[in-house]
Amino acid sequence: MKYEKDINNLKEWFLNEKKADMNSFDEFLEYCLWRGLFNDSLMSKVAFTKANCEKLYKEFQSPVKRTAKLLGLTYKELAEQIGYTEGTLKNIVSKKDISISLTKTLEFLVKNNELNKKIDELEKQVINLQNKLNNTK
Repeated sequence: MKYEKDINNLKEWFLNEKKADMNSFDEFLEYCLWRGLFNDSLMSKVAFTKANCEKLYKEFQSPVKRTAKLLGLTYKELAEQIGYTEGTLKNIVSKKDISISLTKTLEFLVKNNELNKKIDELEKQVINLQNKLNNTK
């Protein structure tokens, strides 16, 4: 793998510093991949130092921060999508008072976003197939 050394360093930090198991690391790694941290343009800028890993882990641990990053939304935009005010959402994050229902709502929002992307891709494929069929007539 192209970034094997970086991933191994991240894994070592995660397992040793956070005393976590491999399943948790796999989720963390998936999050890092989803964030696009392992690509050529970012790898020259991102160093997996202890400080950077801590920041990334803190973001990963907070469902609100994680969802906002994954969807590329500000807190204000995220709050609007889930029926909260920006202030309320920030207050929840600062107090680390995230309910199970909010966590589930955020998970559904991410899943919904993924499904909408798949639908868009399928619609493009349908249009391409229709165009090919029309061109063969």
